[in-house]
Amino acid sequence: MFHTKTIVLILMSFVLSVCVQAQGRQPQTLASLRGEVMSARQQEPAAEELVRRVLSYRQQGQTLLLHASRQGDVELIARLAQVLPDTRVFQAKDRLKRNAFHLAANYDTALELMKTYAVLRGRETRDLSDVFDRRAFKTALINAGDLHSETPLMAQVRAKHYDVAFLYLTKNADLNRKTVAGDTVMHMLVRQCAGNNPQALELLQSFLRGEPYSVFLRDGQDRTPLDLAGEIRARVAFEKIKEVQQTEQESRTRNIRIALRNFFTN
Repeated sequence: MFHTKTIVLILMSFVLSVCVQAQGRQPQTLASLRGEVMSARQQEPAAEELVRRVLSYRQQGQTLLLHASRQGDVELIARLAQVLPDTRVFQAKDRLKRNAFHLAANYDTALELMKTYAVLRGRETRDLSDVFDRRAFKTALINAGDLHSETPLMAQVRAKHYDVAFLYLTKNADLNRKTVAGDTVMHMLVRQCAGNNPQALELLQSFLRGEPYSVFLRDGQDRTPLDLAGEIRARVAFEKIKEVQQTEQESRTRNIRIALRNFFTN
């Protein structure tokens, strides 16, 4: 009888202990984790445990930074630059393999992401002259493709966030990448120029200045941006692309002639 009571008491103590521990390990909510980050001491790296939870937190496939980017939580993104030690927070992707730059809600969000990345990258390596020239940024972040091979630049053009797309262009976003369907960002933008959208046309001109060669790339239906502009009757876009295409062709012809002349005269 004595042994039976002892065993029962031990089992009850064990169950009570497990319940208490389980309550202590309740999943942390986004609001509570955000509150911890915001209340962390400014200009000082966060405690190692808080850094670990920030880096490992996921809710419905979203990390803290991805959620902040999608929601335009500029204040939280700025605070992450103050309390985190490095850029590991930028390595996270959602279920569609989109990073924070794919999801940026607006220009202010995208700009704060850039600033935060620069601060954290500078904290990792002090001797960088331009953190955005690093291969990790150009390939793993600003030119990273999601499940459909859509880059952050493409995602922002598709969302008609033209100011964000221009910002990415200034940070070496690649205009020559293609989606699984074969579209380049130039093809995507040409479709949005069909109604002579002034913002789309302005961004198109920036693209043409940044990478003129992109006018020769073909989509999944073997159309150049010029072909597509003609097909959908985007008249202004057609004229601008045609002008650049002719200039590029003339430049190529001139370079070939110079090369041949040098070859035969040497």
